[in-house]
Amino acid sequence: MSYHQWISMRRCIGHRLQARAADSASSPYGPNEGAGTPESDLWAEGLQPRVLVAEDNLANLFLLNSQLLRLGCQVVGVSNGLDALTQWQQGQFDCLLTDLSMPQLGGFDLVQQLRAAGEQRPAIGISADPSERDQQRAQEAGFNILLPKPVTLPFLHTVLLRYSLDVCMQRLPVYEASSLSALFDGNQDLIEKFVSKLLESNQQDFAAAKACFAERDWNGLAQMLHKIKGAARLIDARQVVRSCEQQEKICKTGNAEQLEILLADLDLRLQTLARQLRSLS
Repeated sequence: MSYHQWISMRRCIGHRLQARAADSASSPYGPNEGAGTPESDLWAEGLQPRVLVAEDNLANLFLLNSQLLRLGCQVVGVSNGLDALTQWQQGQFDCLLTDLSMPQLGGFDLVQQLRAAGEQRPAIGISADPSERDQQRAQEAGFNILLPKPVTLPFLHTVLLRYSLDVCMQRLPVYEASSLSALFDGNQDLIEKFVSKLLESNQQDFAAAKACFAERDWNGLAQMLHKIKGAARLIDARQVVRSCEQQEKICKTGNAEQLEILLADLDLRLQTLARQLRSLS
């Protein structure tokens, strides 16, 4: 992503946050609180992000921890960059959420050290009033994105979907070869025929799912996702199953932005599954 694309994305995020804040009630969680599916249920089983939060302001740390817990995340919170570095090196985290200005080790230096050590997992920056210089420094340090405070609950969920979902998915196998073999008692000819039909069905069903999304037909989309999920369960393709489960939940709220992210991710999961299954023949 170029610097100008990165800046444009950040500005777009700022406009969305401002628009949502204007419609928000006084809840510390931001707009849309209590609407649709409970936030803690939006992550499919086994995909709850493990988030490390670094924030030296105790009130802000409490707010971020509360928001992340409400979203169903597993959270560890620290109040300075050195503690964050230690926790990251000792723990198993999917994502870092850090303030820029902290005692002992600031967010810029923290992320720069992690990137220099080869760390690729997402780093999300937060700042009360990030300047253009802050944005440029964040990109140079290796942040995935920089957000202005306060971050609303629905948008925090969207950001986590965009930047941490792939890391979470990697915990799950693409599929279980033993489950596929057991369906046909190891008969390779039948397995290959089944795989061919499964891949054809997935392609057709995903095309139908995209059409439902384009028409904002959330019931139709949920039905197609349920169909894809059912086929994936036959071979214990857990990445596809979990992705479908998560989208089925969000279909109940009609959050198009989150569904767009998840559909793109599901497309990648189906492509990965197809490549691995085709390698069997």
